[in-house]
Amino acid sequence: MRRLNSILFILLTVVTFSTATTVYEDAEDGTTDGWRVQTDSNEPRNVYSPSTDSRVIRLAGGGGPWILGAVSGNLAWNNTTEKTITWSMYMGDRYTVYIPVTTTHGTRYLFYNDLPKRILRHGLDGGILHGLGGYRHAEYKHVWRTYTRDLEADLKDSEPDNELISVNGFIYSGADVSLDNIILYNPKETIYENGSGADNWTISDNDPAGATVVTVIDPQGAKVQGDVIKLEGNGLDNAYRLNSNSWNNTTQSIIQWKSRFFETYSVSINVHTTEGIRELLYTNSNDYIPSGGIINNGATIWHEMGGRSLMGQNGWEQRRDFGNINYFWQTVTRDLKQDIRDFEPNNKLISVDSFTVMGSGLIDDVKMLGRAIIPNPNEDTIYEDAEDGNTDGWQVYDNNPEGATINNIYDEGRRSRVIELTGNGLNNGYEIGRRRGGAKWNNQNHKAISWSMNYSEPFAVYVAIETTNGARYMKYQPVDNDGGKSDNYILFGIGTDANNGTWQTFNRNLEEDLHKFEPDNEIVAIHAFLIRGSGRIDDIKTMMVYSPIVYEDAENGDTNGWSIYENNSGNAIVRNVEDATKGDRVIELSGQGRTDGYILGAIWGENRWSNKNHKRIRWSMNYNESFKIYISVRTTNGHRYIRYSATDGDEGLSGEYIRIGLGANADDGTWRTFERNLAQDISNAEPNNELLDIDAFMIRGSGRLDDIVAY
Repeated sequence: MRRLNSILFILLTVVTFSTATTVYEDAEDGTTDGWRVQTDSNEPRNVYSPSTDSRVIRLAGGGGPWILGAVSGNLAWNNTTEKTITWSMYMGDRYTVYIPVTTTHGTRYLFYNDLPKRILRHGLDGGILHGLGGYRHAEYKHVWRTYTRDLEADLKDSEPDNELISVNGFIYSGADVSLDNIILYNPKETIYENGSGADNWTISDNDPAGATVVTVIDPQGAKVQGDVIKLEGNGLDNAYRLNSNSWNNTTQSIIQWKSRFFETYSVSINVHTTEGIRELLYTNSNDYIPSGGIINNGATIWHEMGGRSLMGQNGWEQRRDFGNINYFWQTVTRDLKQDIRDFEPNNKLISVDSFTVMGSGLIDDVKMLGRAIIPNPNEDTIYEDAEDGNTDGWQVYDNNPEGATINNIYDEGRRSRVIELTGNGLNNGYEIGRRRGGAKWNNQNHKAISWSMNYSEPFAVYVAIETTNGARYMKYQPVDNDGGKSDNYILFGIGTDANNGTWQTFNRNLEEDLHKFEPDNEIVAIHAFLIRGSGRIDDIKTMMVYSPIVYEDAENGDTNGWSIYENNSGNAIVRNVEDATKGDRVIELSGQGRTDGYILGAIWGENRWSNKNHKRIRWSMNYNESFKIYISVRTTNGHRYIRYSATDGDEGLSGEYIRIGLGANADDGTWRTFERNLAQDISNAEPNNELLDIDAFMIRGSGRLDDIVAY
């Protein structure tokens, strides 16, 4: 790592990277779309697996190779943003998995098999092999195993001066196999050692005496690692422990470290499991015979971690230009959960508690990695809410005339961060996601989109989708009428007041919009959100379908569903009236201020909404006196009232009440629309609580309401 400008006194540094995830295969669509077979092997099949209770891809007959993606060209994934791959596999015999990547030095094949070794210069042109172990190990056969590889690190093990540009595909060759959950992602990381200080280490075995731990500058070539840790003693006789009291990591289960050793070394990791304390022991050898298993009367689970390359040696396999000595830093990545399950199938990891090295050499970048979070298609995918403070993912796709900018700012009226797009009106265009290439969303699960915007000039929103009939751009403008299909564009009006200078939210069922003008066409994937015009944007997200529940829009002319739950004045009344300012019917509540209370839905009984599907609520109101709104919900911690009032600050949890301010001007006598993510409001006040259902809308105070919607 680079030398730090200041000394770090804390033992644990948490670094969170982008956690974008692209699922290339989970088989749940029931198809084998995207797969191809070479030679005369059998075609891939999509089958149901009873052991996983899910659909999987079955490759059987002929040995393949079977290809998902491609080495290059239009079929290649061309993923330039995600560098860690994970997949699950059920195999019975020998196999090889190839990951073709584009690098600054050309095409490389990062490939993996069941050998207990790594071959950094393989005879395959551009081939770099990392053995995953399991050769002649019955425990690895006929069970589901999950593999996770840091592709960038695997490349640099062999070619430290090379850079990974894109990941292009997944190729399987070998015995019959079942595959599932082929995913590229960027894991969250917790860094425990980056060379910043030897004080983080203790010599846990100093017999014979004289072992030392010091910080040195990487002695290799360009000194790319910066400050690193040097462990020096009498080989395997001495041991060095990192932060023995600060781990207790219960959230991450993949460990990674970099090493540069010229002798045998071992790593011992202590963990808590459901069956007690275990030592996970990783050692070096260069044998093809089975290595690994349970030793020390069941206290230790032993794995081989990579052979001679980790000891600075090159065997006969290391062809081309390496010579006899390998001076390169090597990265080891181990899935601790899987390593336990290999030899104790019913045991489960609870926490990771310590990291100890036996042997003399250099260590750096000890970190824990998060697993890939497989997106739940039933949940919204948020592509932009601006709360991270940056503009990552955005680009100006039309900068003619020059000068268009994209900024992440705080919006006082919305009371949150938003994206501000500034340029020369419709002449400039902005994009999040991409219409093509590795940065496109490729969202194949969702069929609807939602966004919020505040524009006071003309604009055009385009949602780029892939369909069975090719690319389509769903275009939305501030006009009243739909324009229909024009080449690859389908034009819709979302109302002439869409650019009236206020925050508005738009929800579109893309599938319905497509079928309106192309009834025989189908959505394959959503790729990007584009917009022309200057203004502000927030909360761009996709979902399965947009199916809001309108609990009140007053257009039926009655007050059905409303009741008065507190009538202290004796004069409280609910009426359905025409509102001249709004231009439609609304609900008017009249009483003696906050002494009277009104409810739509119910807290208990058969009249409560019991809405388990939606997590958000929206309403419009015109109040010029004090009010309090209560959303009655059920949560995993019991009943809660989420209370909203015309104040600037949130007050948090008090008993059953979660108290949130909507802003001091919320009762200024004008029509205002409020949107709340109820699940988020609960989580902010109670991090371990979750929303179960929404039951009622309650309010104290006299004023007018309209358009109460759950979505």
